[in-house]
Amino acid sequence: MLAGRSLDRRLVESAALLHDVDKLPKVRPTVADLAHGAGSAEWLARRGYPELGEAIAGHPVTRLADGHWFDRWFATASPEALVVSYADKRVGQQLESMADRFASWERRYPPEARTREARGRWTPETLAAVRQRAEALEARVCEFAGVAPAEVRRLAWTGRALHLTRET
Repeated sequence: MLAGRSLDRRLVESAALLHDVDKLPKVRPTVADLAHGAGSAEWLARRGYPELGEAIAGHPVTRLADGHWFDRWFATASPEALVVSYADKRVGQQLESMADRFASWERRYPPEARTREARGRWTPETLAAVRQRAEALEARVCEFAGVAPAEVRRLAWTGRALHLTRET
């Protein structure tokens, strides 16, 4: 339960694990005409898992650059979609604060390394709006969960699961 609302934990865990499947080299060509996130949702739907789509499709940070899209999504998204999107903003190889995650993106994708098209979309004003929307997302999810952002932790099983993936 999140603030009196039910949450399908299995759906959240499944969507969180599979949200980037469209980045895999074998999958990307099959959904190349779709944006990231929508590609994962479509690929999973084709395999009999359409219920994961809504929780996955809105997770890319790039979606936060579109204010009209974000306003509609934020008003209507399921708790599961909000949690998956928020988790994506907090986790790289490890759980990080939102500020650290954004700093990491900015180091990896500095303005001079972006394409001309991307530079036009990600002005300092756009980046500030993206951060503001990410912070609103964080506030809503943490309010639902009854925790402060600094109290967010990985589930106990994830450490062992990640360790096992490194062994294979």
